Amino acid sequence: MSKGHTKTSIVDTLKVLADAGLIKDVDGVDDANLRDLKRKLTDASTVHGNVDTPYGKVIQKVKLDAKGLNYWEYMHPMAFLYYCSSLSHSFAAMMRSISDGTTPLRIVIYADGLVPGNPFRPEASRKLQCIYWAIVDWPQHVLQRSFAWPVFSILRETVIAATQGGLGRIMRTVLRIFFPETGHSFTRGFTIYDANGGFTVTGIFAGFLQDLAGHKEMTEWRGASGVLCCITCDNVINMAHRRPGPGQVASNCWDATKFTYRDNARVHEIVDNLKVEYAKLLTRPKFPITAWENMQKEVGFNLVSEGLLMDVDLRGIYKPVDHTIRDWQHTVAQDGCANTHVAAVLHCLHDKCNIPLERIQDFSQVVQYPSKIGKLEKAAFGKARLKAQSISSFSSIMLTMVAVLHLFLDVFAKTLIPAEFEAFTKLYHIIGILQMGPEDAMPHVATLRKLIAQHLEMYCRLYEDHVKPKMHHIFHIPDGMEWLGKLLSCFVTERKHRMIKRAALYVFRHIEHTVLTDVVNTTFEQIISGHDLYTDAFLVTPRDCNIGGIHFRTSRAACLRIGHVSVGDLVIRSDALVGRVVKFWQRASDNFIALEVDAYACVNDDIRFVSTAQTTREFFDHKSIVDSLIWFEDSPALLRIAVPPALLYRSP
Repeated sequence: MSKGHTKTSIVDTLKVLADAGLIKDVDGVDDANLRDLKRKLTDASTVHGNVDTPYGKVIQKVKLDAKGLNYWEYMHPMAFLYYCSSLSHSFAAMMRSISDGTTPLRIVIYADGLVPGNPFRPEASRKLQCIYWAIVDWPQHVLQRSFAWPVFSILRETVIAATQGGLGRIMRTVLRIFFPETGHSFTRGFTIYDANGGFTVTGIFAGFLQDLAGHKEMTEWRGASGVLCCITCDNVINMAHRRPGPGQVASNCWDATKFTYRDNARVHEIVDNLKVEYAKLLTRPKFPITAWENMQKEVGFNLVSEGLLMDVDLRGIYKPVDHTIRDWQHTVAQDGCANTHVAAVLHCLHDKCNIPLERIQDFSQVVQYPSKIGKLEKAAFGKARLKAQSISSFSSIMLTMVAVLHLFLDVFAKTLIPAEFEAFTKLYHIIGILQMGPEDAMPHVATLRKLIAQHLEMYCRLYEDHVKPKMHHIFHIPDGMEWLGKLLSCFVTERKHRMIKRAALYVFRHIEHTVLTDVVNTTFEQIISGHDLYTDAFLVTPRDCNIGGIHFRTSRAACLRIGHVSVGDLVIRSDALVGRVVKFWQRASDNFIALEVDAYACVNDDIRFVSTAQTTREFFDHKSIVDSLIWFEDSPALLRIAVPPALLYRSP
């Protein structure tokens, strides 16, 4: 199936071409033949979902009994792992490498809403909740690729809203599919096969990866609308409601030693007490609505009888504190800490240094960007997006804006506003560590905790009136890292949304069934066609060549551990040597990838400055590349680079 077309539109196009005599060898193009062709297209789009495995078909259904949807279809996780292992040698090898038969694999589930079509013209009836999952034990390069996060299912928001208990009730169903009381279950283990035979896979639930709004919707936690505004801390007070009392701290507290951490039993105790108090209030002649609302607001949780927290049978699987994984994308860059801090610095540059936005905009257009992030639009720093306490931007663009603004401050303003520059540098380094990836960021958890505390302290002293609750929740990102042993973010799943949007754009009936079967079919067709995205690194559209009897593949682009890299990008090696990529080479015998580069030496041992006056042709091992660079020409033959924090905090 080609993108952007329905089966009906393809059939109609073929009919028009046949009637015009533009298609040869077509006998008797009539309505019956066209209906038969449409049936064949339908069968082709559902072939993978109907594959039988020892754990049932790849796509199965569960009784939901919701208004507008009696049965809900989903891709069965055990059937997916079994079938994918049979199609992809590298996937099966990866699964064997992380499965020892005794240590359970850890499963993370992600859910988020999207609207197919124009996001600025939303249609409530077509808004979808997309549910993905992943195994935390998969290697970093897999966890960073949206292709590798399986789709569990999609569901219209109207169906969720009509379900008592909402998304929390839906997640009770999802967890029971992964961990049923009877039959095949991750808890009891199941078998998948590779070239060396069968091996056993077991699993446990490790958490929900969500933005804060998603955690609220899923677990009955009130978030910023509660006085106690943190699901993890028992004494953090939202300053928007009242000042902290004895033993309590405000949400702008930068001393993490003052936080009182809850355990999972404490959350269960809170909601169980709410249930008892609600029963008492029901005995009154008139139910005190205001008192009840204030009670829920004070403890920071709502009572939802069919919600996830009220399912006593799942309390052995779902642990509300441990399993609340903060997503750093939304906490930092989606109307988060970075948006607020960038806005504060821009206002400071204007008010204290008389530097207008236009100068920063012009600088952003002089800067050169690596291919993986693309050029920053001039409007990114525009007046239309800058508000009093924040600047609006998409998350990925926000991260680029932080890097560009930090480079601007370093070059033009750090002596004018030294305290503000030091505080912003802390934010730049925090983001740099977070961008290292699921595994590479782990050695720096302690450093990250220190930087977060230092950043908030400096920020609060400079911009006391511009503090938001997300500046507290960033403290819990290292908690999630230590719990999982990996750093996960929603960037990968947000990119996954593109596939769902493409599949849903022209679908208006039976949207759950049609979109799910389309996405499942696309996923497995990519594997069958040789797009093996489970390998560590690979060339993009390579060409074969033979040099001295050795078989090589060459390309102008590659997908490496640091992301997409193209010819012309400046990259920096772990020894701080900078090079401009000329070509990518891969030995066919062992898949070793080397970057052919024009290498530039730094000037006067200052890695911020690179001379292009003299170059040497060198080959960089792709595993030694720290990052691709943002840079600008400081003077002829002299480049000024934005030093990536990944280089400064690299492990020895």
